[in-house]
Amino acid sequence: MHIIENNPYRQLGIFANSPVKERVANSNRLKAFLKVGKQVNFPLDLTQFLPQPNRTAETVTQAETSLTLPKEQLKYAQFWFLKVTPLDDIAFNHLFVGHMDEAIAIWQKKDDASSLQNRLVCALISKKYADAIACAELLYSTHIQQFASAVMGDKNNTPLENIASDFIDILCNEVGSKTIQPLVTNEKWIAHINENTVKPLIEEIHSAIDAAKAKRGKGSIARYDAGIKLMNVTKTPLQQLGDLLPYEDLQYQMIADKLGLEILQCGIDYFNDSDAPDAAHKAMTLQSYAQKIVVGKMAKDRCKENTDILKNIIANLPPAEVFEEDKAIKEELREFCRKPETISCAVDLLNATKPHLQSIGKKLGSYNSYYLKLSTQVVANALHNVIEEVNSAQQYDKSEYCSPLDSPMVKIYYTLRMAWNATRLMDTFDMESDFKTNRYNQNRAILKRLCEQIGICTENSTIKPSTSSKPTVSQPIASSQQKTENKTTVSKDSEPSGCLIAFIAWIVLGCIAGSIIVACDGDFAAGFFISGFIVLAISSLTN
Repeated sequence: MHIIENNPYRQLGIFANSPVKERVANSNRLKAFLKVGKQVNFPLDLTQFLPQPNRTAETVTQAETSLTLPKEQLKYAQFWFLKVTPLDDIAFNHLFVGHMDEAIAIWQKKDDASSLQNRLVCALISKKYADAIACAELLYSTHIQQFASAVMGDKNNTPLENIASDFIDILCNEVGSKTIQPLVTNEKWIAHINENTVKPLIEEIHSAIDAAKAKRGKGSIARYDAGIKLMNVTKTPLQQLGDLLPYEDLQYQMIADKLGLEILQCGIDYFNDSDAPDAAHKAMTLQSYAQKIVVGKMAKDRCKENTDILKNIIANLPPAEVFEEDKAIKEELREFCRKPETISCAVDLLNATKPHLQSIGKKLGSYNSYYLKLSTQVVANALHNVIEEVNSAQQYDKSEYCSPLDSPMVKIYYTLRMAWNATRLMDTFDMESDFKTNRYNQNRAILKRLCEQIGICTENSTIKPSTSSKPTVSQPIASSQQKTENKTTVSKDSEPSGCLIAFIAWIVLGCIAGSIIVACDGDFAAGFFISGFIVLAISSLTN
């Protein structure tokens, strides 16, 4: 210990209760020898147990100065030897020749101020801190006045109420509170250690938490910076607090949980308000640290819940190079979900997202799993609207229609025509193999059959090959890539003129037939079915 090795009493080669004239004599002797470059050794140097004293004219003068005030004399006496009784003389004879155990055995014969103090110092030199604490607790509880009188004399008026706390403060500073606190049994000493070591650390952490809270509502960057600063500035005090208190201690748990939850909240606020591509990863830095330091079950559960959510978000993040395209597509999908379930909205979604998907496919490759998943998500949403509007068009009440041009068959025709054009656009999108086989192709086939039944031409439509897996030898790579890169233009006038003539003929005949049937108390719509068969029959004959 520094206070023992460099004790002013040791520097001057005297006991803590040696007369003043001996102190002065030794000081003058040391200065005289040092002037001619010689050293003086004293029995109390105890070089068998301690490093050789470093004596210079300056250190000797400093030692004299340190022992000027009574308070300082008591301070250094608490960590040096006393020689008061004949028993002490015998014990020091053993100690001076290097037999510390024999000296301690002699001092153990009687518990008085000098024997307890001397055993205490020997224990500190030997780093037997439990023995030192035991001697100190007995000394300061029953022999404090005797100790002070031995150092200062019977007429000493120096207050002694803080002498024990001064001793424990110095010991904690020299050795460490983590080492000393578990050895202390005196309740007042324990309270004092907590007051002087634990409380300042807790206050320091509280202050840092309040500084981070002050940044709430000031933007994502401010909250992230506050979280990082809070994490960094509290690492040392929290570690020191953990060294002093067990994790089960209520004080430690409360401050650790409060700290962890504020760091967690910084990460949450930053992620929720940030548009940065790496926002999730940066937030995870804060949230994972918070999860590591909290102790209580409720705090642990909350940290785990938020960390798990963020892990899932990170797992589904797009590659960094297509972040902007992904963001644009996700925004289109969010806007799409707020619109009516119509085919026109589906076409708008497909046209708005197609350039972004093409950019992603070009950067990542058309067989990239992320690209295929996102493209499939777009097509699935569009397909849903197509199915909904086609099904809705086929469900009608004849009493709601009052004119031929407002008939359900006209609505079905135009709905199916729009649906098929949307399908031709969806054909140009890449999709995951499972979705394309088990959902898209099946619905496409049903729609194609419905269109053909009422004369909508579908023969010039092609299906884009699936790119959810790499082509095998039997699938030409060149042709697949060419279809991926070629743009498809959907034109409303792309059907043959024969189809348009057939449709007009169907409408005209349907209106005539429907009027005749209505005159006979029949269903007007039946006329369109009859005319449909007639037009189909004529078309087949002309072909």
